[in-house]
Amino acid sequence: MIPTSSRESTPFIVGLAGHRDLEPTQIPSLVEAVTGLLRELRQRLPNTEIRLMLDAHCQPSVEVGRASEAFGMPVDGLEANVADVLIHRSSLLLALWDGEASTEADDTADILLRFLEVVGERRDAGLALEIAATEHDPDVAERLAYWVPAMRRHGARAGGGTSGDLDAGGTPPAPKAGVPEPGYLLAVGDHVLEWQATLPASLQHRLADFDEFNRDFALFCADPRQARSESLLRNLPDEQQANDAPLLRFIDEQYVKADSLAGHMQWRSDRLFSLFGVMTFTMGLAYLIYDQVTESRLLLLVYMLILFVSLGAYYVFQSRRWFGKHLAYRALAETLRVRFYLALAGLNRRIHTGDLLELSGIYRFRGFSWLRFVLDSIEPLATGTDCTDEQYRQRASFVDQEWIDNQYRYFVRKVAAMEKGSRRVSHLKRAMFVAILVDISAMFIFGEALHHVDARTGLPVKNLLTLCCGFLAVVLGVWELRHNKMATRELLWQYRSQLSQFAWAKKQLHRITGPVRRAEVLSELGEASLMEIYLWAIHRYHREHSPPAGP
Repeated sequence: MIPTSSRESTPFIVGLAGHRDLEPTQIPSLVEAVTGLLRELRQRLPNTEIRLMLDAHCQPSVEVGRASEAFGMPVDGLEANVADVLIHRSSLLLALWDGEASTEADDTADILLRFLEVVGERRDAGLALEIAATEHDPDVAERLAYWVPAMRRHGARAGGGTSGDLDAGGTPPAPKAGVPEPGYLLAVGDHVLEWQATLPASLQHRLADFDEFNRDFALFCADPRQARSESLLRNLPDEQQANDAPLLRFIDEQYVKADSLAGHMQWRSDRLFSLFGVMTFTMGLAYLIYDQVTESRLLLLVYMLILFVSLGAYYVFQSRRWFGKHLAYRALAETLRVRFYLALAGLNRRIHTGDLLELSGIYRFRGFSWLRFVLDSIEPLATGTDCTDEQYRQRASFVDQEWIDNQYRYFVRKVAAMEKGSRRVSHLKRAMFVAILVDISAMFIFGEALHHVDARTGLPVKNLLTLCCGFLAVVLGVWELRHNKMATRELLWQYRSQLSQFAWAKKQLHRITGPVRRAEVLSELGEASLMEIYLWAIHRYHREHSPPAGP
């Protein structure tokens, strides 16, 4: 299932898994519990399309489908590959589950535990689950499931699921003691689940940030002055898209969206940095003039006015989080770029971006943990792309030209331009330092005599020299402040690192003819490039925010 682009909202995908042998008398209460969750999601995601994926063997699927459509939520019925779709594509799994583990493949218990990454790909015959109510609101960014405890018909076989819930006799199991109500499940260890009745605060924040992402793009599209980023598909011949065209188009749509917003937020945050730099310079200049030229109260009023305007602007614009959004949207755009080209090369299962997000630690920062919602929607279900040898060669050539070569040339230009700018700034700083040193030396050598020398401006030469010295110091300080805010030196270092990675890949691919080694090089490049982006975003985030608190 690939979400459609009829609306430009990136969808939040809810998967529904449940036993097909549920006790019929409880179906109305189960549907009511599901409806309550959908209603809460609709309230928290007013700008986001919510899609519900139903297992066509799940008994209350018709009633649930009608309930979700009443909220304006598209419903996808899954007939094949049910477990893979629900596990890999769902951002939230809704499980109508009896609370018991199972050794059956792809049944409800297996889907839930694999979704929560409790058992991985294995099924333990003697698995004993422990489900306990949490004593605190978990601060997590991992996957969560919504559990609706459900009883199964008398005579059903334990092990419950979407494709094999047939059951040997016995009394239907009651919901786990201590957790009788629907609630959220989180894996906290081997075979251990924590339960919470209310929506965790961490998930509330993630949903709010995700919905703001969709709202920002709607506002961006509503402004006719804004131009979208170029499509990654723009040079790809139609015949090369083959069977995975829907996936490639959807990844491309999300890339264009994220890249456009990243550039827009960067433009806004850069202008804000520049505005504060101008205000800082104006305040410093006003004080110098007051101290060395004229003790006018008007200058003090100007100084105080700028100070309070700056403070007001800071508190007003801080809530917009333009800078943090720029970092998050840029990280998402670069992730989607890598995933697009790896999908085109048939390597979309060779890189696990969710694992990279967790490994880097970026998911713990406010404004980044929601990225996985977008990445969930593009998770591949097949191990590769079926194509002929000729199509493989054409795709390999396209990936080399459009990704490797283009990125290599981009970083070459960026590094050269930034190194040139860095040298120019270094020369200017040296010149300013020399001017300040000459200024101070003149005042030290001539001392009080400069008080009696008129500079033909109505000011003594000493006052004029002091003013010039202070002016240069203010310019130098503001310049350094802005460069520190923009992290220019660190950005140059990051571009150099990216350049070396793409240069290495370019050299390797030029010598490689075998598909196996080629796949390894592309996968290594994708992981290294993304980790560089994530670490860069963390570094920039630290400049403006406090480190994330521990759980």
